Amino acid sequence: MMLFKLAFRNIKKSIKDYLVYFATLILGIAIFYVFNAIDSQSAMLTLKDTKLEIIGLLTDVLSVVSVFVAFVLGFLIVYASSFLMKHRKKEFAIYMLLGMSKRSISAVIVIETIFVGIISLVVGLMLGVIASQGMSIVVANLFEADMTRFQFTISSSAIVKTLLYFLVMYGIVIVCDVFVVGKERLINLINSGKRSEKNYAKNPVLCVIVFIAACVLLGTAYYSVTAGAEDLHSIRDLGIQVVKGIIGTFMAFWSVAGMMIILAGKNKRFYFKGLNAFSVKELGNRVNSNVFSGGIICLLLFFTICVLSCSMSVRNSLNNVLRKNAQADVQMYSFADDFDETSLSIDEILENNNVDMMKFSDYSKLHVFGLAGVSAQELLKATEYRDSYYSDFGIIKQSDYNELARIYGRDEVGMADDEYILLANYSFAVDKYDLALKNGTTLDICGKTYKPAYNKCKRLSVLMSAAEDNDGILVVPDTCDLEGYVKTYPESARVIDIFTANYVDMSREEHDAWDEYLANLSIKYISDDSGDTYIAVNTKTDIYDASVGLAAIFVFTGSYLGMVFLISAAAILALKELSNASDNYDKYAVLRKIGVDEKMINRSLLGQSALFFGLPLGLAVIHSIFGIQTGIFILSVFSRGGLTNAILFSAGIILLIYLIYFSVTYACSKEIIKENRR
Repeated sequence: MMLFKLAFRNIKKSIKDYLVYFATLILGIAIFYVFNAIDSQSAMLTLKDTKLEIIGLLTDVLSVVSVFVAFVLGFLIVYASSFLMKHRKKEFAIYMLLGMSKRSISAVIVIETIFVGIISLVVGLMLGVIASQGMSIVVANLFEADMTRFQFTISSSAIVKTLLYFLVMYGIVIVCDVFVVGKERLINLINSGKRSEKNYAKNPVLCVIVFIAACVLLGTAYYSVTAGAEDLHSIRDLGIQVVKGIIGTFMAFWSVAGMMIILAGKNKRFYFKGLNAFSVKELGNRVNSNVFSGGIICLLLFFTICVLSCSMSVRNSLNNVLRKNAQADVQMYSFADDFDETSLSIDEILENNNVDMMKFSDYSKLHVFGLAGVSAQELLKATEYRDSYYSDFGIIKQSDYNELARIYGRDEVGMADDEYILLANYSFAVDKYDLALKNGTTLDICGKTYKPAYNKCKRLSVLMSAAEDNDGILVVPDTCDLEGYVKTYPESARVIDIFTANYVDMSREEHDAWDEYLANLSIKYISDDSGDTYIAVNTKTDIYDASVGLAAIFVFTGSYLGMVFLISAAAILALKELSNASDNYDKYAVLRKIGVDEKMINRSLLGQSALFFGLPLGLAVIHSIFGIQTGIFILSVFSRGGLTNAILFSAGIILLIYLIYFSVTYACSKEIIKENRR
């Protein structure tokens, strides 16, 4: 009974000092529950079977990610617990001097850990259950679900999974804590509070050299992944730049304290004002003693910023692309193993499959031709990109394009008999094409020379798609004689005819039924004496559903990892700051003895804490300016729109959580260094 009372008293005493530890446990549990409860949140929504399948896939992805998240949170909990144990060694020595055995001390630790675990699990799960209701709204909005069946839900499977994972983590914490107490000798525990002052100062000249070297490494890495990205031809090339960035980060943290002290010392007016000399020295000592952890925290924050921003940007981009690239209700297209003038036309395919044309309010048909030699390489012949990008161009007639433009709600085009228009929206290719079109590059088509009608590509995808992946289709005048000009592609099937249509007015049920009927024709094999032809069907509904699923995987996985890494980085910073405050208690006591008032002490502590938190975040933001550009470049097939809003939204989340941790840490640090605290 005495051990229980002692354990509860210790917990009560520790909550105020180590609020960061408890808050991190609770946040970790809440986040873990929320992202593992998505399947139960979707159960109350009215969703189509295809969307339920997408949510099932999302749940599977998040389950795999949760294993990795569990390792991260487990490390964080063990680290935080070891921090608490380190600062309680003198307390354990007093217990032993009073006659308590190591077994009894271990029992107290076990009781404390179990009790803290129960409190954290209960509060964290309660917070997670409440937050998951908000997540239901996010899921419903993302999947355009009916919210009329909304009700308060609790996921029993998510609770079981959360309990299982965190019980394992707490078990590891108990084993580690008991081991620490068991291996320590009494004399070591007694002397644990006596710390010799360590001098972490580094040679100023060496700091300057290392800092310059770090800037060179980071600068070359930044350039290579942005302006010089086209020279990165493999994952290995990109990996080299990543390694340079990591090394440069640690070098920057190794040298920044020395640089900071040098710069502060140069400004005598600032350095000798108030407690600035003391603050600069303390901050320099703090940064120098946490070079490795500072670098790790910076990289965690960098990863968080990039993942959150890029995942949100992909979602916004997909939404923008869908509005532009999926404007008709349905699209059917035929393709064949070989381009052949005897292959079935779209009219024959529609007739052979008994497609009721009365179901369409308007439609367009176009034929895609392929000619040998009409390619991106020919267009780029006078530019530096001639040998860096190759794609064969399909060719369509002007009248066919104008019919399709009418269905898509786009303006029709006019052109002279010797002009061509290039349709493309794949960003990586468009930038190169625009340069060639601006230079007026001519193309030889069917024995006649054609010049560009515009000095830029018309950004349009002939085929409906959830991505901007059209890397080139030419529009030529109807007077261009293309009949009989076909090219064989033995290695891949190529599109021949495209049928695009909108339905007549019909109910939602009829719309879905007709979508399903046409979709069942997709990839159907059609054969006659002339050759083999296949058809594919894309409906706007299916494209939207697939896009939403991809966006959901990006958004939820990115948010999950980003939030976990963010609280991990902030919690580690907070625990180190609290540790510094505890270690430096005697220094603040000396300041009071020589007449320094509390206001100046608090101001000094605030400045040190702000810079200690700000340095990793500042360097992470600089990294992110270039990292986000690289991420968006890699994901350029999804377009590059919506980046600004994504960055602002992600920045808001990061700053909010970061400021919460900073505020709590500063408040706890002030409490730790209070006069007569000990």
